[in-house]
Amino acid sequence: MKSISLFVLLSLFAVSVHAGADYKAEEKIGAGKFSDLVSYLAIGNDMLYALERNGDLHVFGRDSVNPEDTFSTGLSNTMALAVNEKGEIFVFSTATKKEEKTSGGRKYTVNTPTGVICKVFDKTGKELRTLNLDGLKSARAAQFSGDMLVVADLGQRKLVFLDPETGAVKSEVKKGLRLCCGIFDFCVGPNDTVAVANLGAFKVQQYDMNGKVVHEFGKRGKEFNDFQGCCNPVSCSYLADGRIVTVEKSPTRIKIYDADGKNAQSIDGVEELVKGCSHIPVAIDKDGNIYLAAARKGYIVKCTPKS
Repeated sequence: MKSISLFVLLSLFAVSVHAGADYKAEEKIGAGKFSDLVSYLAIGNDMLYALERNGDLHVFGRDSVNPEDTFSTGLSNTMALAVNEKGEIFVFSTATKKEEKTSGGRKYTVNTPTGVICKVFDKTGKELRTLNLDGLKSARAAQFSGDMLVVADLGQRKLVFLDPETGAVKSEVKKGLRLCCGIFDFCVGPNDTVAVANLGAFKVQQYDMNGKVVHEFGKRGKEFNDFQGCCNPVSCSYLADGRIVTVEKSPTRIKIYDADGKNAQSIDGVEELVKGCSHIPVAIDKDGNIYLAAARKGYIVKCTPKS
């Protein structure tokens, strides 16, 4: 009898650990409206912004399935954007040059990042100014944290904290970042912090504005709370209540951890969004709706709270 009771208790515990989050995968947004890869998502002006790599920016209302507005930024190779408190939209373009490499006697050509152009627009798509960012080589992700503009520079493998008016570098994070697959994502956290999806280290690491690690969680493994595959998570984002959403690829897993990085729950019903080592951009609005870009499939999956 005791062994049976223990078995039941262990079974119940396993169910609770693997319980689904109180979310459901809903409609596909923007299907058939994108002409290039959706490289980045951001929330601002109470709208969802979906940036394509070709420089087109699509604007969705909270309940809209199709874009309410689309405008061209005039840029190319655009992979990051950020919206400030005034509603200004900062769009980042990474300039590259072709270089020949040799490996194992085979020659091949790669595009090496050489610098970043940042244009600022109002919410109607009118260009306001260009921000000088001489200290960056590439921009793979960007967000505002208080009065700081934070940019993930994949070319130099560092997270850079900038003055959004002058572009001057205030501080940076470089030590401990283990990046791979051309992916470098982070999110704004509570109490003036940012959290990096340090996928090569299989961790989420939370930094203060001076670049000091204040909290981290995660490890490579096969348990549900672990991160899987060759490198994960590829992106992360905070909910308003302090819980953190992590996104894994190959296979796609969307999990919600508590503020301490424990007790993960999965969001059920999300299909396989990418194949292989690919980024899955994520954004969360003030109502807790979670948006995930299936970049190569050409749409955005919206996950909504059940209650």
